[in-house]
Amino acid sequence: MQTNKWSVAATYAIMLALVTIISAVIPSVFTDLPGFVGIILWIVKFSLSIYLVYYFIKEYSKPFEVFTYKDGFRFGVILCFLSSVIGSAYMFLHFGFLFPDATAAQMETVIQNLESSNPDAAEGFMKVMQHLPKIVFAWSLVYYTLFGVLVSSIVANYTKKGDIFTEK
Repeated sequence: MQTNKWSVAATYAIMLALVTIISAVIPSVFTDLPGFVGIILWIVKFSLSIYLVYYFIKEYSKPFEVFTYKDGFRFGVILCFLSSVIGSAYMFLHFGFLFPDATAAQMETVIQNLESSNPDAAEGFMKVMQHLPKIVFAWSLVYYTLFGVLVSSIVANYTKKGDIFTEK
């Protein structure tokens, strides 16, 4: 069943990235949600992402008699990196092409608030706005990857099995 670590991780990464994508789409589609719903959505996204990393590493480890911390960590990092690429690519599309009007409206509010207190900052912010999708892509890729490495380093300890000191 397990043909290649990367292909299995890519399949799982699509499912893991869907958590991030859905949590980004819901507030963009339903714009009149109360603030606490955003917090609940973030908590669900955070918890479900960690659980899925654990579940996918555990699933990947099933056919192995011995599955070490190192094996779990490596698979988790690959899984999270691929998921980060998918999630970051979606965020680029989200801010650049799918919901640019919603993003522009939010940024216009920020710029108006900045103009009243610091006009120079507002001008600089407007210059950065044209590059927002690229900035979000880069930031998301780094953030999701680092978060995935951290989660993998913790979760891999709970997915190891077998005794490396027994002889076959």
